[in-house]
This record gives sequence, C-alpha cells and structure tokens, in this order.
Amino acid sequence: MVYLTATATSSLTLYATLGRHTETNQRHKKKMFFTSKRLIERAEGLELLKEILKDKNKSVVIHYSCESFVTTHGRTPRVTSICMRYLGTAQTKSFSIHLQAQFDGKDFNNLTLADYDALEKKMLDEFYEFAKKHKDFKWIHWNMRDSNYGFEAIANRYRILGGQAFDIDEDRKYDFPRVLGKIYTYGYEKNKPDGRLLNLAKRNDITTVDALKGKEEADAFDNKKYLELHKSTLRKVDIVDSIIDRVDKNELKVASKPKHIYGLTIPGIIEIVKNNWIFVVIWTLLFYVLGAATEPIIQRLFGTAQ
Repeated sequence: MVYLTATATSSLTLYATLGRHTETNQRHKKKMFFTSKRLIERAEGLELLKEILKDKNKSVVIHYSCESFVTTHGRTPRVTSICMRYLGTAQTKSFSIHLQAQFDGKDFNNLTLADYDALEKKMLDEFYEFAKKHKDFKWIHWNMRDSNYGFEAIANRYRILGGQAFDIDEDRKYDFPRVLGKIYTYGYEKNKPDGRLLNLAKRNDITTVDALKGKEEADAFDNKKYLELHKSTLRKVDIVDSIIDRVDKNELKVASKPKHIYGLTIPGIIEIVKNNWIFVVIWTLLFYVLGAATEPIIQRLFGTAQ
C-alpha cells in the first residue's frame, strides 16, 4: 500500500483537473463560432454538467459533517456522518455516529472519546466498502477538495483510526460549485450570510429545514448533538440534488447578471470580435465605409475640402 502526502494528492488533483480542462478547452475552441475566455469557460461548465447527467444511475451526490476544523488546532476533524444520494433514483445511503451507536447498543448522547473512535472507525469501514463498490460512479460534491474538508480529510481520519482508505479516482470527482462557477461565473451566489449553498437554496425556494450553518454545526458537535448533524447532512445532500436538477432544466436563479454570464460586457464583446476573423473583416470594412462616407463632411467642417 502506497500512501501519498497531502501535497502529492493535491498535485494529482490539479493535474487531473488541468488535463481535463485543457482538452475540453481545445475542443470548444474548434466548435465555437463566437469565442472568448468567458464563453469557453461556460462551455466547459456545460460539458461537465453533461458528463454528470449522462448516466444519472451512475452518479452519486455526497456530503458529510464533521468536527469544526477551526477548534481542532491542526488535528484532523472527526467525522460525524456521511450521506450519498443516487442521482438517478433519489435514494439516500447514509453512515453516521448516531446510527452506529444504536447498532452497537450505545447512548449516542453520552459517548466517551474511546467510544467515538470505535464507532467512527466502524462507520468509515462501511463508507469505504460503499466507495469500493461504487468506484466507477461519478461523485458530485460541494467543496470537498482539501485536507480540512474533503475526501482527503475523511481518508486521513480513517488512517488515523487504523484503516486503509480506498482512493476514489480524481477524474470521477465533480466539485459542483466549480461547475456552477464556469456556467454562471463565480459571482453566481454570495457567501454571506449563510454560505453559498444555503443562500443559493433560499434564492431558489429550496427548503433548508434542518440544514445547519457553519457555527451551528460546530456548536452541535461540541454539544454532542449528532442526530442534528446527521439531519443537516441529509438536507444538504437534498439541496445539492435540487440545485443540479434546476441547472439541468435551466431554471436555476443566480446572482450573476446575463451580461456577465454570456461575456457581453464591453471587454467581452471586443474579445469576441477579435477572436473571429469574419467579425474582424466586417469591422474593418465598416470602418472603411464609414470613413469614406464621412470624409467629405469632415473636410467641410474643418475647411479642408479641395
């Protein structure tokens, strides 16, 4: 078994992303009549969405809750629950401390640290068995991309508890906020007051019942309210699923303005014109005709007519 450092894992993620990005970029440049950096980025986002939706029965939405990494002082946060939603059937599979405690006949409101470690290890055993069985699936997530919060953080926690983490291929992980950023620009939603996920849900009238905010999740963990954390994770998986559905139906409401989404700002229009030789020819001819037509008028105005 070979373990990768956090830097190596991050590098593999970057290379996988850059490789897919470069290949897609070149493909869209060849296809597009109107070309600009913004339009290419949007086309990339739509291509990623197409990949996700190509076979919904082979896609899962994942979200998890954990101890606040702000108060751990560098220690890898404990995991409290992990939930997956099958995109095709909307069926949910979940693993959580409070469920594992019930399976083992323990009171999840009065767990010792040793109890928690043992239950967390069993919970992650089951999660990684699930991951192995679904290694060919697409894994859609919300910002699960580093060692503070993400697949790497779960793997690190599992290794600390004595497990051997199964690595899900990087090209099967889809960070949906990045997909949204490419399609709608990264101004698609504001961070305040409740974070992009909950703010976007409220903008689109998607229920946020049971979904905890960052501070609320930290307080729930400190107060051993694991059931509340589990319910919050379930709700957030449901929210991400609903957002994907609205994007697919072209019904998602976002904060970005259409001119920014489609690159129709003045700099964007100039770039589109410069990148299309037909427009350059038309633009040149237009200026030539206008120049020829207005030359006599200018000469009379400034007294330079012969």
